[in-house]
Amino acid sequence: MNKFVLGKGRCFSVVLILVLFTSGCGSKLNTSNYERVRTGMTLAEVEAILGKGSEDAASQVSVPSQSISIPGVGSASFAGMSTSAKVVSWKDGNRVIAVTLMDGKVASKTQVGL
Repeated sequence: MNKFVLGKGRCFSVVLILVLFTSGCGSKLNTSNYERVRTGMTLAEVEAILGKGSEDAASQVSVPSQSISIPGVGSASFAGMSTSAKVVSWKDGNRVIAVTLMDGKVASKTQVGL
């Protein structure tokens, strides 16, 4: 009767190969990666963790500079401002991660199904 026997070194090698092959599989949408996304990150930093996302919504608001005069008091000037918002999401089956970016930085995140 022949038995298939692996030595300790070969058994370790087989296990290591299996771990390496299976670690590349699976979704990047998991709790661990979700927790790695932090407020203040750029979209490029988030995509380095989760891969390329899909832009769901975007907006740009600009308020021009203003000067007002108040009779008997004087005048005041207000600098203009501009802000942008974008929602980017990653989906895999019932797993979803959505990130809101304000002026190019993560402002908030949410997840479903992780």
